[in-house]
Amino acid sequence: MTPRRVTTREDGSAIVEFVWLAVLLMVPLVYLVLTAVSLQRASFAVTAAAREAGRAYVTAGSDSLGQQRASAAVALAMHDQGVEWSSAGPVVSCGSCDYAPGSSVTVELTKRVALPFVPHWLCGHTCLAGITVKASHRERISCYSGTGVPDPDAQC
Repeated sequence: MTPRRVTTREDGSAIVEFVWLAVLLMVPLVYLVLTAVSLQRASFAVTAAAREAGRAYVTAGSDSLGQQRASAAVALAMHDQGVEWSSAGPVVSCGSCDYAPGSSVTVELTKRVALPFVPHWLCGHTCLAGITVKASHRERISCYSGTGVPDPDAQC
């Protein structure tokens, strides 16, 4: 008697293997793309918000009005990109804030971007599962702005 060979059919198993492999590879790839998109959106929002806050501040004429305008500009620029913003204090820092032509102000913004699909309880007040995005902008008060007394050392 000859030994009997047991053969198994493998028809259709390539499709099953392909589907499993595609799922295993595509899920992390999609997650990386979503993370990159959310970081890019937040980065663009913070950069635009810093620029607009500086421009709003230097046209105000006073520090209190300038801070209000800068905060409103940051909130608007962030809202335009769909990024939540909560102000932790003044966004503009300046030396003496005398609005002398030729002087400059600096805007520094920081935003913590939560990773996609991270539960809200893990990302409460301070997000542990996130990436920090920062932007800085320096705006110079024009010599022709008409605000304050010109600085004699300013190079207009």
